[in-house]
Amino acid sequence: MGVIHPTKRQILDHLKRRGAATLDDLVHWMCLARATLRQHLISLQRDGLVEVRQEKGPAGRPRHVYRLAPAGHETYPKRYEWLVLLLLEVVGELSPAELQGLDARQKQALVLSRALDRLASGYFWALEGKGLGARVKLVSQILREQGSMVEWRRVGSRYEMVDYNCLFPKVAESYRAVCEWHTNLLARLLGHPVRCVERISEGSNACRFVVDP
Repeated sequence: MGVIHPTKRQILDHLKRRGAATLDDLVHWMCLARATLRQHLISLQRDGLVEVRQEKGPAGRPRHVYRLAPAGHETYPKRYEWLVLLLLEVVGELSPAELQGLDARQKQALVLSRALDRLASGYFWALEGKGLGARVKLVSQILREQGSMVEWRRVGSRYEMVDYNCLFPKVAESYRAVCEWHTNLLARLLGHPVRCVERISEGSNACRFVVDP
């Protein structure tokens, strides 16, 4: 598929973040005419990027609810090649002695741990000496440069980071260890405990991380 029209991309982004939306929702969020948005939605449906279902509204009246189709999710960046190259580099550096006596799960844990060390070491120089708020902001920027859709905010003494785009969703669905690895990477970079309270791989529309002080 070629370049997506900017307005269509905005619609896809809203659906990516919200999970689902009605035409009225999109009119409210985007401040565009209903007719304009309806035409773009029809085009996105025709291209297989958006799905629509009829659901009951608050008053029992039927309404059309729009969601991203699988092909719509695929228009967002994925980093499978990057992950494979990283893991192959790590595996190539392991010695037979390090793997001896380990079962499959322990080998996976060792490879992911070494990959975490490699990635984190590349960013420590930029994070050194910064407070938690500055680290959250910088790490979010780094993730966005990799293709994530991370937003962050401060909630009391904690920070919340919400990522609407998983860079390797098919891997995360099969191997929860990859989700835990990503959480551990955030904790290492931020220098504070991080909890993942929602996961895309478990049906949420975002991975939601809580950063404790």
